[in-house]
Amino acid sequence: MVIKELVMRTLTQPAGAAAELIELGLKRDVLWLGLILAAVLNALFFSVSFYAAPPMPLEGMSAEEAAQLEFMLGFFGSPVRVALVLGVSLVMSVFAFFLAGKFLGGQGSLTDVLVVVTWWQFVGLGMSVVIMAVGALSVVLASTLSMVGNVWLLFALIGLLTGAHRFETMFKGIGTVALSLFLMAVGLMIILTLIGFGLPPVEARNV
Repeated sequence: MVIKELVMRTLTQPAGAAAELIELGLKRDVLWLGLILAAVLNALFFSVSFYAAPPMPLEGMSAEEAAQLEFMLGFFGSPVRVALVLGVSLVMSVFAFFLAGKFLGGQGSLTDVLVVVTWWQFVGLGMSVVIMAVGALSVVLASTLSMVGNVWLLFALIGLLTGAHRFETMFKGIGTVALSLFLMAVGLMIILTLIGFGLPPVEARNV
């Protein structure tokens, strides 16, 4: 199997690409390691991008807004923290996509969902690297490609999940993504609260 062909199939016929990925028969432990690697690589890429163009304080910002910006700079400036959040989010997404798909009548196994999500992460990372390279030449073109790329990746994710769960149409794939976003939002909020990640407390001011 040629990687380039599989990437193109993922972006044009994602349901068919999902079937090809599942047929590879990759072991679940290998796929989990691949997902962790994707989280680490995405965190490194994000940190490089963040350091290259960090958000700057704006004139007229309140003390609370400045404190929140300082916290964000410290948090996202750490590749380890970013990798941890991404890793937790990706693991949650696998289970959310699996459970949401099952709820909608999907037939895919956890391994089926894991392989398509892991592959989708690497495709997205590759696209981000290409967009960054284009940004060195034209920021406007890179911004346009980023917007189009995000829509394309969403289409690919819906199609991959459609194929993984053996849905007949992509409508249930859309439902799987929508339901999963709700499950992940609730779950991630709970986990971040438990491990102590949150915005710094804001001092009360007299009105």
